[in-house]
Amino acid sequence: MILQNKKIFFLFSLINFILFAQKPVQKFGLLKVNNSHVTSENGTKVSLPGISLFWSTAGDIKDFYNARTVDHLAQSWNVSFVRAVMGIKESWDGGNGYIDNPTLQKSKIKKVIDAAIANNIYVIVDWHSHNAENYTAQAVQFFSEIAKEYGDNKHIIYEIYNEPIGGESFSAQENTWKNTIKPYAIEVINAIRAEDSDNLIIVGTPFFSQGVDVVSNAGNPIKESDLSLPNGAILNVAYTLHFYAGTHNTALRAKAKTAMDNGLALFITEWGTVPASGNGAVNSAETDKWVTFMKDNYISHANWAIADKAETSNIILPGKGVEGLINDELTESGILVKKIIQEQNKDLGTLSINDINPEKESTTILYPNPSKDTIFIKSSNTIKEYSIHSIEGKEIINSSLNSKEIDISNLAFGSYILKLKSSNNKVSSYTIIKK
Repeated sequence: MILQNKKIFFLFSLINFILFAQKPVQKFGLLKVNNSHVTSENGTKVSLPGISLFWSTAGDIKDFYNARTVDHLAQSWNVSFVRAVMGIKESWDGGNGYIDNPTLQKSKIKKVIDAAIANNIYVIVDWHSHNAENYTAQAVQFFSEIAKEYGDNKHIIYEIYNEPIGGESFSAQENTWKNTIKPYAIEVINAIRAEDSDNLIIVGTPFFSQGVDVVSNAGNPIKESDLSLPNGAILNVAYTLHFYAGTHNTALRAKAKTAMDNGLALFITEWGTVPASGNGAVNSAETDKWVTFMKDNYISHANWAIADKAETSNIILPGKGVEGLINDELTESGILVKKIIQEQNKDLGTLSINDINPEKESTTILYPNPSKDTIFIKSSNTIKEYSIHSIEGKEIINSSLNSKEIDISNLAFGSYILKLKSSNNKVSSYTIIKK
């Protein structure tokens, strides 16, 4: 009787949660800069967790620039936003960057934008370059077009300069900001505001988007008086900070705090769990410190990156493609990042495990997850077997499934891979967490 009541309680809680939870854009509306924070439309401070795609020009990985990727991230990971990373021009891009092949790149980016809007999540449109000032005219043209086509949607966020470089010293960074980044940004912002009066714009900062303190201290942030704003248009500009937990720590957090204390609104459009090279060990301890910092200071953030290239910063195991993403074939970093995003979305009141979508051919819900003792299963498929594996792939449990619940009380604290085998022998994988 107690178990039956427990099952009823969990089912009631799940139904109640699904009925009243809201998708990010529905819940938070147009993101706006208020003082030193990016807030919801009504001024509530939020820290939204999202994910970045990899370079759109990278030819050495599978293509994740499609609706299946965005659908899964929105419906299973429950990300608040995705970041579409459009490569502009690099020596290695084979002529596939925006400068040489704008039709290809716009097509890829628009697939992501359309899927994000369909899922009611935000989408960052990123001009991914280290020398964007060399392509100011092209950036103006591109962002004008995107703003004209999509500017009426609250989902759109413009990131107009990914990572300026410049020197490492304070004076070199100040010079880079005043003489390179800011003039470029003013031209592009004017172009966007001619078509879109209010959606959030994010501007890169000196030295790989780490010099936020320079912009706030002496770099003269962009003001309304710097722009030619049409009637009714607003500034609504934030600044980006990038970090990698294996390289950046207390010193960069101090720069971020200085910038916020000086009134700069920050949006972390790229961060990693590993060193800045994109390779090396996951630094879980420093990642935890950064996650706490971002939540405590209401900074939204996008992890790098949805890709299956053999780099430890990437989310999917090498060569697994979109199927690997959907089947939870994730790297160590991927498992950690998925957990961070899902846990943070519980606090935000957006769906935290899997959406129920009656239009989908099959749906499987695991709840609660994380759990101390029991995982309940709600599925449109008939599940006949299950197995539980360590993150390293070692099988721990293999059993037939005679009910709609799995006992995990004897597992040690941590993350595991749960594989469910349906009556048609299809195997689906999920990340579960024993707390």
